[in-house]
Amino acid sequence: MYAAINPQLAIALQQASASAASGQFSDAERHYRWALTLAPDDPRIAISLGLVLRQMQRPAEAKMLFSGVVQRHPALAEAHYGLGLACQDMMELAGAEAAYRAALAHNPAFLPAALGLASVCNFAGRPDEALDLLKEAATPDPRLAAAIEHQRGNAQQLKDQNEAALAHFERALALEPGLAGAAQSRATALQSLGRDEEALAALRQVLKDNPADLMAHDTLNRMLYRLKRDDEFLRSYDEAAAKFPPTPHFALAKAALLVRSERHAEALELYDYALKLAPGEPVVLQGRAMAQLGLKQVEAAIASYEEGLRRAPDDINMLTSAAAAYLTGGAPKKAEAAALRALKLAPAAQSGLALLGTAWRLMGDAREHDLHRYDDFIQVFDLEPPAGFSDMTTFCGELDRWLDTQHSDKREHIDQTLRGGTQTMGNFLSPGRNPLLDGLRQRIEEAVRRYVAGLPQDEHHPFLRWRAPDVRFAGSWSSRLKDRGFHVNHLHSEGWISSAFYVAVPETVHDLTARQGWIKFGEPSFDIGLDDPVRRAVQPRVGRLVLFPSYTWHGTVPFHAPQNRTTIAFDAVPANDRFGRA
Repeated sequence: MYAAINPQLAIALQQASASAASGQFSDAERHYRWALTLAPDDPRIAISLGLVLRQMQRPAEAKMLFSGVVQRHPALAEAHYGLGLACQDMMELAGAEAAYRAALAHNPAFLPAALGLASVCNFAGRPDEALDLLKEAATPDPRLAAAIEHQRGNAQQLKDQNEAALAHFERALALEPGLAGAAQSRATALQSLGRDEEALAALRQVLKDNPADLMAHDTLNRMLYRLKRDDEFLRSYDEAAAKFPPTPHFALAKAALLVRSERHAEALELYDYALKLAPGEPVVLQGRAMAQLGLKQVEAAIASYEEGLRRAPDDINMLTSAAAAYLTGGAPKKAEAAALRALKLAPAAQSGLALLGTAWRLMGDAREHDLHRYDDFIQVFDLEPPAGFSDMTTFCGELDRWLDTQHSDKREHIDQTLRGGTQTMGNFLSPGRNPLLDGLRQRIEEAVRRYVAGLPQDEHHPFLRWRAPDVRFAGSWSSRLKDRGFHVNHLHSEGWISSAFYVAVPETVHDLTARQGWIKFGEPSFDIGLDDPVRRAVQPRVGRLVLFPSYTWHGTVPFHAPQNRTTIAFDAVPANDRFGRA
């Protein structure tokens, strides 16, 4: 058709399509832009260009392009779909969801939009919606069918239905053996089912087929760490390094795990190497700063962060990390400025709130107390036993015995705050996982509703402004600390309200002076020279639930006892999806 109307346009589109198909995206962009000068009102050309820009990791430009097409052609489902993809690339999930829903409103049978919306629902922790969207989905296209199976598996995995998830992942891989992320998802499901050796074998096969697969390297080495396979940990990176030219992303991936395993000197060497390959790259500068802080090179770390912020002034992680470095270096005013900048960009950034409060504390500013309200916002609920149990001690004893089957790792996850114990995977309080958990969840939900209902209304307070009648769990897990175990001080970046429910506690918690095993609040995760850093401590007790703002620093006093300290915890956010929006 184009050849009959405009031969030049036909040539431009043919060359653009061929370049895109062969992965020559710069050439494809040039040809599509040429085509747009010849047919500026053709939405199909603009959509194709937007998809190429996504492949070139330029989602902001793609979003602008798709937005323009949507304005000119509001009934075109493909334009809304492209906008959804670009928003999702930028982690603008609300925008992505709205765009996918608009695409489906104009074309209910447009399966890619349903798939995109299902992926957003899964990411937002709404697996039932994802499964409902894909319930009738069917297509002869093997790639699209594989992607549908993958998202179905992701939804089942979120519900901790790992046998069902595994079946979906295996069907996805049968349809499309190279489907991105599916092999790693299958390995995660195998881990959750206790089939560790199969999971390791699956990941090693992925790396044999594609030694540059960073996601597979990461999944494999995190698993090796938890299983205490120290002689194998990080070996895959070294084996792969000889098989392809060095890249900054490959060095970064290994360096990040070195930092988390507290091998800071080795990490710093890799970050310096990555900077030679990618001079000035902000993510490399941030990683180098983390390693420098680990080596107590505070001034050097601050310099790295400041260089990173010159290049990426709106990077929230960079801003909050820099704020922590400023506090470590004794510069609370600079920390306050960085934290306020992060909160202007992301009003619900829990790390920004924690660091802002810490800066105020160092400056002797009373706003720190109003932010945390340690006596009011930290609340204790001694729960009633679920139906069928006469007392909480009996219930928790049975629950703890079942939890023995869930804590099968040899040690903690590499990037968790737990030291000297184990933590479960998945969304632990998902309905239907176990009748004991279902009963506990009911009691927990009752307590959370009482907690929220008792909070005052205050649209100007960083915690109270999100108050809503209903909440949902954004994540849940079980932790088990052993003798001399503890949680380092931390906050929860994904929550609004966080928690600890005590299933089993060691005898030492009864010592009111030593407070071994107690949960403590207010002490930051880094040393800022406070003489009395703990603002409040709460004694654990079997059947006790503690609720508090997710941005409040908290950790565990180490304990020395033969008994375990076992908890179930969760993060909760408002169910109205208003959380995080200005």
